[in-house]
Amino acid sequence: MTSLTFPIETYYLAVLLYGITVPFSIMKKERLSVFLLKTAFAVNLVSEVSGRYLIWPFCNMFSEPFFLPLCLAGISLVLTVRKRQEALSLVPLTAALSLAAVLFSEGYYPPFTLMSKSIYAHLFHFFVFIAHGFLTAGAYFAICSVFLSKRDYISYHTIAWGFAFLCTAGLFGMIWSYVGRSDVISWNHYYFHSIAIWFYYAGFLHLHLTKYWNQKTRAWLLAGGFLLIFFFDYLPQIGGIHAPGVLNTKLYELY
Repeated sequence: MTSLTFPIETYYLAVLLYGITVPFSIMKKERLSVFLLKTAFAVNLVSEVSGRYLIWPFCNMFSEPFFLPLCLAGISLVLTVRKRQEALSLVPLTAALSLAAVLFSEGYYPPFTLMSKSIYAHLFHFFVFIAHGFLTAGAYFAICSVFLSKRDYISYHTIAWGFAFLCTAGLFGMIWSYVGRSDVISWNHYYFHSIAIWFYYAGFLHLHLTKYWNQKTRAWLLAGGFLLIFFFDYLPQIGGIHAPGVLNTKLYELY
């Protein structure tokens, strides 16, 4: 029988591999960087799948602090297949966010109510976190292009994909709310946060129609969108630093 500590132990290994990938990506060692990133992604995926399998269905299938690095690594690997030069630039951000989950997250198994055992709840979170991965990557690409004085060719398309996933998440969210509460809208803080992010990016995708649209404006607006995600969705899922407990897997046997 697989131990409950297996998911968190494999996650720590993924974090280590992400960290090892960073210097090679900076030195433009593409083949080695891609190999290490693929390995880290695979280990991170094993951690996620095993964690959700062991605790299913008594918690959310996904926890954003742990799942977001997996999304970013996946986006980076897709971009390497498409031969995009920006692909490996995501590695430092992926490594930083994966480490943040180790240092700050309150636990690998977040609490989940019985009402949330619906498959639509899990699909909602799945698509929301993928959307957040694309939206975070888009902001990162845009800001990097400004600071490096490069032409930005990719951030707008990345945001468009993120918005598409966000819309899909909203559809499953309405079904989840209807099944659990007999209403397509649940008027709580999480709904307001989600709809605020949706409206922000809906507006952003239309701003290219104005004459004030330029690369710097786009970058700072996307930075604002990332802050919305960070404060509304990411921060509520993490707590204070608990460095003394890092690598102490007995903590997770309590869940």
